[in-house]
Amino acid sequence: MNGSKNFRDRLSVTEKVAYGFGDMASNLYWKLQEYFLLFFYTDVFGNSPKATGTMVLITRIWDAVNDPFIGYLSDRTRTSWGRFRPYLLWMSVPLAITGTLVFYVPDLGPTGKLVYAYATYTLMMLAYSAINIPYGALMGVISEDSLERTSVATYRFVFAFLGGVIVQYFTLRLVEFFGSLGSSAVGNEHAEIDQASGFFWTVALFSAIATLMFLITFAVTRERVDQDQEQDSSFEADWYFLRTSWKLHQLALVGVASVALMATALDADAMIWIAGIYVALSIVSFAVSTATKTFCVHSGSKSVLRDDVDHLLRNRPWIVLCVFGLFHLAGSALRGGTLIFYFKYFVGDDGPIAAFLTAGTISGVFGMLFTRKLTGLLGKKRLMIFIKLFTTACLLAFFFLRPDQVALMFAIQIANGLIGGPLSAVLWAMYADVADYSQWKHGRRTTGLVFAAASFSQKLGAAVGVAMTGFLLAGILYVPPVDGVDQQQAEFTVQGLRWMFSLIPLVFSVVAVGVLALYPIDESLLKKIEQDLHGRKVD
Repeated sequence: MNGSKNFRDRLSVTEKVAYGFGDMASNLYWKLQEYFLLFFYTDVFGNSPKATGTMVLITRIWDAVNDPFIGYLSDRTRTSWGRFRPYLLWMSVPLAITGTLVFYVPDLGPTGKLVYAYATYTLMMLAYSAINIPYGALMGVISEDSLERTSVATYRFVFAFLGGVIVQYFTLRLVEFFGSLGSSAVGNEHAEIDQASGFFWTVALFSAIATLMFLITFAVTRERVDQDQEQDSSFEADWYFLRTSWKLHQLALVGVASVALMATALDADAMIWIAGIYVALSIVSFAVSTATKTFCVHSGSKSVLRDDVDHLLRNRPWIVLCVFGLFHLAGSALRGGTLIFYFKYFVGDDGPIAAFLTAGTISGVFGMLFTRKLTGLLGKKRLMIFIKLFTTACLLAFFFLRPDQVALMFAIQIANGLIGGPLSAVLWAMYADVADYSQWKHGRRTTGLVFAAASFSQKLGAAVGVAMTGFLLAGILYVPPVDGVDQQQAEFTVQGLRWMFSLIPLVFSVVAVGVLALYPIDESLLKKIEQDLHGRKVD
């Protein structure tokens, strides 16, 4: 019986790759925020570090609070495409629009700019949650087999790392390229680059790529677990719908004509705004027209959000992973937000930034390839603890490096990436195990809520990390550029950046290890859970 189960749940490489495209797309947005958002808001947009830190903290906390409701909604969504896949279709374009507008610098005063930043960043994070939480939950229903889900998670994070490589290696190069178009900077390496224009068009390009990848994930993947109605869906059926939907064709025709007219009659800024508004209305119209036939929120269940949350709060493995995620992401976000400042002012050269980030990420991809073997050898919990202990040692080593020891910085970064590569894949596979544990222990499977609550903790951790970066920059008396010219930083500020890049993230890493030691699901319990759940399904 187990043999037939495993055969039935074995996924094709094509589907695993398509699922991985989804996190590659997500990382085109997330890594921009992790490494470049604070720099953009302070040095390009013109906000103060303290105002930026406060804004990121408030908007991300608000976004994190909404995550459980998105998970609750997706758990109760019923369409012919499944519960979670439709959100990849419905939300990919709104995310592209709002994600691009975050990196637009409007011609407003300081107060107007701050209001604009709050509005666009809040909308972008809401759209990101509405696509990323169902995407994460999709892994929990793509297969019943824990090892197969670990394999899917490995593919997912290999492509997530590749998305990170694209952002890390190409962002500053593309900013320079787009920022030099139509200006005196073309052909003159000493001319000033329009970073505002460069960031906007770079993010617009990334958003277009991400949209295509989300749509591929939607088209190729399938949901197989816990479906109370069979999906009337296949790739051929989905493609037939997209080819024959007269409503979609009308939208496309009117859209092409409208944008063509705008391109001939309006200046670039007006075209950007009106095109954005039009596309937003178009995607809402498309979502409504398709949803009227396929979408409903299931109301036949007696469960309510209060009951689901109550069971979640009694789920000890979930609590441990969420607290771990909070501290892990807080430390990572603090270090990521400090990186550009660290190289510019402590090392004294921002030239190696792209290569430094890319080296760590590529080594992480190689480390990721050994995820399944290492998981089978050590188990998920012990592997995670080992990875975090190694990361802690690397952070300590960075504190003792001198500014001229760039080669050693690269060596430590590569080693940390190689050893830490499996972490993300294993962590999200553990969340899928927690969903199984919830069904086994409490008789309730709330996959969407489990992943939404996981997203909540990680976003909260990232919010704390980014906000701390802004507050600490203000605390160490960092002086932003004036009229595009970098300012001399005090020695106190430079040494503060050194602490922000090493010892302060180290504290978060140590706490994360201590929390993870409390995780109760080992490999023997996981095997029992799988067997019991499969037995219940057969019965």
